[in-house]
Amino acid sequence: MKLNKSLINFGWLFISSIAIKGLGVLRESIIAYVIGNTIEFATFNTLRSIVDFFLAFVIGVPVMESILVPKYAGAYLKNNTINFQPIWNQTLLFSKYLFVSSVALLFFVSYLKTDVYDLDLAIWVLLFSSYLAINLSNSVLFSLQKTIGNFQKYSTQSFLNAVFTLVIIFLLIGQLGLKSILVASILGILFSNFLLKRGLNFQKTEKSDSDHIIKLKDINFHRLISVNHAIFIGFTGRLLISFENDYQINYYQYSFIIISSFMLIIVSNIASVILYKSSVSDPSSLKKAILLTLLIALLANTVLYFFGNYIISILYERGQFTEQDTYNVFDFLKIFLIPYTLFSVTQVMIQPFLKVHSENNILLSDVVKRTGQIIFMAIAISLIAGFYLSNYKIAVQVLLYTSSLLILIYLSINLKKLKSKNFNKHTI
Repeated sequence: MKLNKSLINFGWLFISSIAIKGLGVLRESIIAYVIGNTIEFATFNTLRSIVDFFLAFVIGVPVMESILVPKYAGAYLKNNTINFQPIWNQTLLFSKYLFVSSVALLFFVSYLKTDVYDLDLAIWVLLFSSYLAINLSNSVLFSLQKTIGNFQKYSTQSFLNAVFTLVIIFLLIGQLGLKSILVASILGILFSNFLLKRGLNFQKTEKSDSDHIIKLKDINFHRLISVNHAIFIGFTGRLLISFENDYQINYYQYSFIIISSFMLIIVSNIASVILYKSSVSDPSSLKKAILLTLLIALLANTVLYFFGNYIISILYERGQFTEQDTYNVFDFLKIFLIPYTLFSVTQVMIQPFLKVHSENNILLSDVVKRTGQIIFMAIAISLIAGFYLSNYKIAVQVLLYTSSLLILIYLSINLKKLKSKNFNKHTI
């Protein structure tokens, strides 16, 4: 019974994640039709890349999950209820600090990226900062729903949020332009927060419970980066390409949406389902999952290589998005193919190291930490290459190829040191 419930939850997450990514592709198609490829959009994408970076690795849902789920899940299973008001009070306080600091940072970056600082740019900054601040509350609420095991509500609300945001963008983009993306996102988060708070226990107390707030010791930075290393490197690449004062970041954004849909959502989710179903009976499930993931990724890679130009044309080429834009996006897409085939595999390979708890083997327990260090080393190499060559498109290629190859080699070496019994015990 427990296994069937787990499979249902897992399947629900799998289907919803693919649906949400599909809506994301559709959203970018609408933006391409109305906005196309402009310097204004490049500036917008630069600010968005900074915000997305914070969302993914500072205040995003995966970050909050890694902190809140281990902190609260055990206590909830024992008591079947927890008062989440202390963590909510802390969240609101941090949101205020986040808004003020992000306004300062984004004003500074936008000032460097444009010669003329107009009212539209100022409104962008305020909207981006508001979006970033209230996203913290959204991430906390999503994570708390997972803490109490409400995966179905988590998945359903994620999907409804994506639909709501897409509809608002469709209705407003003709009148508000790029600002409609931010307005839709903010309204979507507020709607999501309203629904997510239902079913959670919030009781106002006179004194704060220190055990129920986030502390620095609860955060494992290496784990945060390593568990989502493919996305982390993708967002870092977008920050790198933003140093080019032209349209390159737009081409990066359009191509990254496609590669993440093919490789990180379809490939990784299929591999995870295979891994889950086989791990209950077969001790060699991890090896099988790695092989099957590689085969699926190579198939996706082949489709994108031979039909990528056609796929981009179908998704984007209309309105303000021209045939030349299609060619430039495809040129960027080809840069991603091999590295993200490898990332699809390493996302599966790192699973046992995220689960294993070995006090006697320091080498194995440090694998996640070392993976994070490899990523930072690859970032440093790419920054040096970009600065030396004055070409950050090459720097992105250096980052992608260096990090994917080094992580693959490092994890392959350390997987051999795991006993076969750990494959079955710790993969999921």
